[in-house]
Amino acid sequence: MRFISYPPSSTIALVAFVVVSLVSPAAFAASSPCNPCAGIVVDDPVSAAAALGVGPKLEGDARFYVAWPETLDSEASSAGYSEVRAAGGTPWIQLTFRSPAPILEHLASLELELQALATVARDAGEGAFLQIDWRPEPGSSTPKDFSYLLKRAAVVITGASTGAKVMVGPLAADADLLRALYAEDVAAYVDGIALAPAEDDAVTAAVAALRELDPGKPLVMDRLPWPEDAGLTLARTAAGAELGLGITLFDYPAAGGDLGPLKLLAREFQGDLSFDPYSVPRGAEKAWTFVKGDDLSLRIIAQAPAGAAQLPLFFDDPQLRAPRVYSFDDGSESSVFGQSRTQGGLFVPVEEPGRVSVLKLERMSVAELEGLEAEVQVQDARQMPVEEVLRRLQASEDDQARRLERYQARNILHLRFQIAGTGGIEASFAGDFFFRQDEGFDWVWQDFYFNGVKWKDDRLPELPLVSPEKAAVFPLEINFTKEYTYRLRGTETVEGRDCWVVDFEPTAAPPAGETLYQGTVWVDRELYVRVKSRTLQLGLQGEVLSNDETIYQTPVGADGQPAPWARSSYFLPTRIVGQQVFSLLNSPVQVEREALLSDLRLNPTDFDDRLAEAYASEATMVRDTQEGLRYLVKDESGERVVEEERDTTRLLLVGGVFYDDGQDFPLPLAGINYLDLDFMDKGGQLNVLFAGAFLQANLAQPRLFGEASKWDAGAAVNGFFIKLGDELYRDGREVQSEEVERRQFGASLFLGRFIGNYLTVDFSYRLRALDWDTADDTDEAFILPQDTTEHRFQTELTYARAGYRFRAAGSFNQRSDWEFWGLPDNTDFDQEQEDYLRYEVSLAKTWWLPKFTKIALEVEHLGGEDLDRFSKYDFGIFGDADVAGYQNGLVRAEEANGVHLSYGFDLGELFQIELEGDAVWASDEATGLEDELLAGIGVEGTVMGPWRTILNFEVGVPVEGPGEGFAARLVFLKLFG
Repeated sequence: MRFISYPPSSTIALVAFVVVSLVSPAAFAASSPCNPCAGIVVDDPVSAAAALGVGPKLEGDARFYVAWPETLDSEASSAGYSEVRAAGGTPWIQLTFRSPAPILEHLASLELELQALATVARDAGEGAFLQIDWRPEPGSSTPKDFSYLLKRAAVVITGASTGAKVMVGPLAADADLLRALYAEDVAAYVDGIALAPAEDDAVTAAVAALRELDPGKPLVMDRLPWPEDAGLTLARTAAGAELGLGITLFDYPAAGGDLGPLKLLAREFQGDLSFDPYSVPRGAEKAWTFVKGDDLSLRIIAQAPAGAAQLPLFFDDPQLRAPRVYSFDDGSESSVFGQSRTQGGLFVPVEEPGRVSVLKLERMSVAELEGLEAEVQVQDARQMPVEEVLRRLQASEDDQARRLERYQARNILHLRFQIAGTGGIEASFAGDFFFRQDEGFDWVWQDFYFNGVKWKDDRLPELPLVSPEKAAVFPLEINFTKEYTYRLRGTETVEGRDCWVVDFEPTAAPPAGETLYQGTVWVDRELYVRVKSRTLQLGLQGEVLSNDETIYQTPVGADGQPAPWARSSYFLPTRIVGQQVFSLLNSPVQVEREALLSDLRLNPTDFDDRLAEAYASEATMVRDTQEGLRYLVKDESGERVVEEERDTTRLLLVGGVFYDDGQDFPLPLAGINYLDLDFMDKGGQLNVLFAGAFLQANLAQPRLFGEASKWDAGAAVNGFFIKLGDELYRDGREVQSEEVERRQFGASLFLGRFIGNYLTVDFSYRLRALDWDTADDTDEAFILPQDTTEHRFQTELTYARAGYRFRAAGSFNQRSDWEFWGLPDNTDFDQEQEDYLRYEVSLAKTWWLPKFTKIALEVEHLGGEDLDRFSKYDFGIFGDADVAGYQNGLVRAEEANGVHLSYGFDLGELFQIELEGDAVWASDEATGLEDELLAGIGVEGTVMGPWRTILNFEVGVPVEGPGEGFAARLVFLKLFG
């Protein structure tokens, strides 16, 4: 704002204007088109427009409000909008909601009214004022109920017409009632408050409360009675401005009335004006002065006694001049005769004033006053409140939801299970995706890929669905209660768009049995649509320990094709990436998820037919429910229904063969695997794998102390019932005379604690029985290790986030008996090695690329204390550190550092090939190793076999170090059911 510097004689006037403009409660918002503003409330806007069009036309920035009631039903009409605008008026639609209270019990009724409101707002167009009132039938509204309705209505209005203004009322001029309403955080959803007529004291108190609660918002006096003399509308409008009201709406009589005075107000009181109590003239019954910001000229509304022939006005400012009086008939100006100037000011006699006169006075120019021009900058660098960002975001999403009732697409979901190392399993489901507003989605599983290889059978396998229940209350939505707090962190460029960054978190910990979210949303600063959002779920139950996801919204056109970033586009979640960590058999399993939407069809006319066709098919289908994904199965009548009880059990046929250079012949394995993720309906997990010579059984409880517990516990038994070779490599060669064979059986107990959202601490105890025997070439003088039991106490730390996996483990191991072993001259035996320590640290990451391509990398360090030949680290397919092609038990080391790299790709959806490279630098003083490089390369593959089987194979050969020959394994799985 630019001010002119005057000599000392006018300093008081200048200071007064600055104070009034910036401090006075009567000052309208800086962006107001007029001060004071006024209008009329009518029943028929078309007739009012006709009356408004009589006489001089309102043009430019002149603001004259024409308000009328409108129904919120199917009979809502757009009649009057164009006529009012053509006459120079601004439409102001007063909308009354009738949905009964309490509002949460009548949401269906409210939604019908909101739908009608969206139509009214679209028809009203830019710049219209829409006033929200709630008169429930029957019942009475509470501030909490009304605030919920108000927020929903404000979002609908802003979404349907971004330039429309949301007004509220008329509210009683009750300061306590207003404070109770604003306590429900409605400020960001309100562009102005309308008050019902009341005594001046009540209005003053209400205005003071609103200036404290929501400063800067226009305040309206609604339906003030029309006076007998039309000129008094100006006096009452000015009196309202003095109290702090920016707009006064008069109840226009059905018989009509003179609109000339209010039209004059609209023309001459537009722009930057402020009420100025310091320049009010003496001599009138009542008078109000408004000072214009650009030249400090005055506009005066003066009320004369009834029947007065003259209105003598005296102004105490001697710098005022050129008084002119306005005509109500045509808005013309005329000079005031008989004016006189004194040292104290200016005398202005107005002849035949009527009840109200409107005058204009100028100030002397800078040159006349020999003043100096200067500039004073008043800056308003207001940061947009986070509540306003949320309102605009909610508005854009409400508008899209009303334009986009449904859409169809092809959805592919990749589930990438990562347990340890660079290995990983990818299961992908793809098919037609049907989305309906307020109903979630139904999804047809037409294609299944295992490690990128397409399932050949028409009937897809139904795997146990592990997904968390949805949050009880979603963030960024209008909720009846306040579950979330929001913070505007700043701005950031995302996907090439300038965005607001809004963080959200629950106001309190989720109640028992419920989940909530925390996270961040990036909101486009131009369009106020989501560009990206990230959520982390809190209060999870069951086997899911952590669940976070990031959603990327992209613009598409009505034809489903990519579209520009524009308000007319649709913004859909075409890519969702996330991570889950769930407890599976006492191990934290990281699952990376990526969902991609393609082939979009928006509001298709054949949507219902295609969905019915999917229901009638034999395809596997799932539905998005409040409890997570659930299978849609056919009942006895053939209708699709949500599977009420999840089938948590699966039975697999398992077989395979293993061979490395340390075996005389390939080792065959064949058996079954039984999995139950809700053992005995208590949330426990049971897995039993029996394959002839091999047994592995696990029982786990992922929530040890109830659904909200973060402790898990379990037990396991395992054994290899045939003896495997344990060779020795020393000083660069294999020592066959000291080769032995070993058989083992073990049992373990587990106790774990999930900390935060990504960190797991596990404690375990293992009892292992070891049985030793000689091999074919063992020297007769070699003394075997004593059969013993071994106790291991281990602590393991696992951190999994954004695809990275960090693991650190340390164990104390104690043998029950440990006597001399080896050849008589063996110097490697040390009784102190009866107890030993081992520790391991690793970091791994897998990059999943398009078309089932991936790159994986792992680095690790292995070490320990008091390690001997039978407690040192082993290298091979089933060793402590995998080196492709190396036979188990050939090389052992006290310390090792390794790097493992793999690259996987798909061959026409028929084969999945993974190239592997391993390099481990091993050190062991007893066998002469000092950063000895053990390296191998291999290939792993997946292919679909006959009879609904999955075949997985791995073959490796050593390329550096003592390894020779090759190592290979072949595994097949057949899923029953």
